[in-house]
This record gives sequence, C-alpha cells and structure tokens, in this order.
Amino acid sequence: MSMRLQTLRTAMGLPQKALAARVGCAQSEISRIEQGSRTVSVERLQQLAAALEVPVGALLEDGTTLAA
Repeated sequence: MSMRLQTLRTAMGLPQKALAARVGCAQSEISRIEQGSRTVSVERLQQLAAALEVPVGALLEDGTTLAA
C-alpha cells in the first residue's frame, strides 16, 4: 500500500503535508505510511482514500477491497 499511496498522492500533485491536512493527521504519519514503517487502520485507510478521491481498493497493491 505504501507505494500506491505515494503514487496516487504525487499524481494529484499533493505534498505529504497537504494530504495530512486533508486526512487530519501529521505529515510524519503520511511519511511513515509511505515508507511502510506504520500500519494503517481501516479507518485511516478510508480517510486516505476519501482525501485522494479514490476507492479504498485503489490504495491496496493487489486491488482488493476490504470487507465491511
């Protein structure tokens, strides 16, 4: 997921700080997620997807979706 997040974020032209502001977290959290050193909760995954205006599955490397 870390590479997908970074790819989608940069494709939108968003710096980490701008994405963090949209999600409501610190820029350092976005950085750690993109580095793969932080686990992401389902809630945070949903927030990231909403901030990037993509379905949750777009953030998952294999394209699968989460069960509710």
